[in-house]
Amino acid sequence: MTTTLLTGLPRSGTTLICACLNTLPNCVALTEPMNVPLHGNAEQAVCEVAAFARATREGILREGFAPSMSRAGLMVDNTFEEVNHNGNLRRSAAKVADVKIEKPLTADFNLFIKHPAFFTALAQPLAENFTFYAIVRHPLAALASWQSVDFNVRQGRMPAAEAYAPALRERLDRLSAPLPRQIALMQWIFQRYRTLPPGHVLTYEALARDPAATLRPLSGSPAPVTHPIREINLQTRYPGVDFAALAQALLPIEADIEPFYPGFAASLRHLPG
Repeated sequence: MTTTLLTGLPRSGTTLICACLNTLPNCVALTEPMNVPLHGNAEQAVCEVAAFARATREGILREGFAPSMSRAGLMVDNTFEEVNHNGNLRRSAAKVADVKIEKPLTADFNLFIKHPAFFTALAQPLAENFTFYAIVRHPLAALASWQSVDFNVRQGRMPAAEAYAPALRERLDRLSAPLPRQIALMQWIFQRYRTLPPGHVLTYEALARDPAATLRPLSGSPAPVTHPIREINLQTRYPGVDFAALAQALLPIEADIEPFYPGFAASLRHLPG
C-alpha cells in the first residue's frame, strides 16, 4: 500500500492536485484532513501523521468515509471563494468534514494526504518516512494570490509551520510589514523544497500543461485526469494587485527560486497584462 504526503507553496494548486488525483482509479486524495498539532515536537508529529494515515486508510476501507476540506459533502478544488471585483478579500468557503468515498478501491489503494504549512515544516523527516511531494507555482502568481485572500499568508505568517520552525517565527517577528514577511516566508519554503529528491517538486504550470503526465509518478495510473483545469489570467484573477511591486520584492530571493524556475529574474520582466 502507498501513502503519499503532499505539500506546497500556499495557493500553488495543492487542492487542485487532490481534485485531479481523485479522478484517477484506486486513488483517494484528502485536503488538509488533520487537526494539525502545534506542539512543535517534530518527532512526535511524524508519529502522529503515520497514525492518522493508518487510521484513515482503515476507516475508508471499513466505512467508506474520510475527512477532507469540503463543501456540502463534496471535495473541492479550491478552498477559497471565487474572485470578486468589489475589493473584498476572498474567504475560505470549505471546512473539514467526513466525505463519502464513492469509488471502488483495492486494499492497497493509493492514499494522498495534503497539508501545505504543516508538512512543509516537517519536509525532511516526513520525506524520510513517506513518499513525499511538493508543488510550487511561479512566485509572482502565488504572491499575487496571497494579496487576495483572508488568510495568514496575506500577513506573511504561517502558524502551522512556525510552530515547528522557531527560527522562521523569529525572523518573521522582526519584520514589521506584510510584504517583507511574505518574501521571507516564500524564501524559507523554497529552501525547504531544495532538500527534496529530484523529481519530487512539481509545478502548477506542468500540471496545467499535462495533468496526466505530471501526476503519473504519484498515482502510477495511465488513466487520463478528467478534472478540468482552467487557464488563469493573473490580471483578471487578482484585480488591483501591483505586480511590478511584487516582482521587485521577489528579486532578492532569485537564487532560491532559480532551481525551480530557470530564468526567473528574466520572467519577472514579462509582467501580466
